[in-house]
This record gives sequence, C-alpha cells and structure tokens, in this order.
Amino acid sequence: MEKIPAIKPGDLVKVYTRLIEGDKERIASFQGIVIKIKGSDVSKTFTVRKISAGIGVERIFPFHSPLIKKIEVKKKGRVRRAKLGYLRIKRGRKIKIREAEAEQGALPAEVISEQPVAEKQPVKETKPKGKKVETAPGAKPVEKV
Repeated sequence: MEKIPAIKPGDLVKVYTRLIEGDKERIASFQGIVIKIKGSDVSKTFTVRKISAGIGVERIFPFHSPLIKKIEVKKKGRVRRAKLGYLRIKRGRKIKIREAEAEQGALPAEVISEQPVAEKQPVKETKPKGKKVETAPGAKPVEKV
C-alpha cells in the first residue's frame, strides 16, 4: 500500500483489499463509515461499518496490512466522539453525519484572484401592481391582484 491517509471516526472511506481465492486474485472494495480506530503503532486497526441490504456489516482492517491496496477518503465527517458505537442502533437518515467544513485557504491564490469582483448595485424595490379596493370607512384598503 502507498501512504496511509489521515482518517478519523466519522469519515466515509472506501477500502480496496486484495482477495486471494484459490489461484485467482482480485481487488474488492468495502465502503462505509469509520466507527472506531483502535491500537497504536503496528497493531493499529480501524473498523468500517456499512449497511448492505438492510443489514449492518462491520469489518476491521489493520492499518499496516499488506492486503490493503488503497484507502480512499470519500467524505470527511464531523463528529464529537472517538468511538461511534451508537451508530449500530440507528437506522435510515439518523445515521447521517455532518460533513466537515473545508479548510480555510484551501483554494490556491491564483483561483481566488481570477474571480471577478462584482460591484454592488442598489436593489430597486417594486410594489406589486394591483387595484385598491375601498372597504368600510376607517378600514385599510385591500389590494386585488
């Protein structure tokens, strides 16, 4: 595997693993949310959870496994816990995790300077056109459209 990306709990990742079936070899992907990172150094692992056909599937991957071909971070999640075990009992939209905001100054300087500066034009307020109909004396007139 190349370089291990910086992943945290709450991130949506796609892990490409090498599977050996008999004399054949193929690459299988597993996409889900990182719910925990455990251990340190060489024994460090991360657990990825996905919902497949309505059933929750979890898989534990060692960070330094030679069978992991690549780890792609699809989305950075913003969570307030280190272990997201509570996601196991959630269903549907309640599993949704907020996306982390983009870092300040993420755009290159050239891109920022190329954007045209729009001049502020005064906004004209227009009243809807309609006929005023008088009502009883002392009442406010009503507009008909």
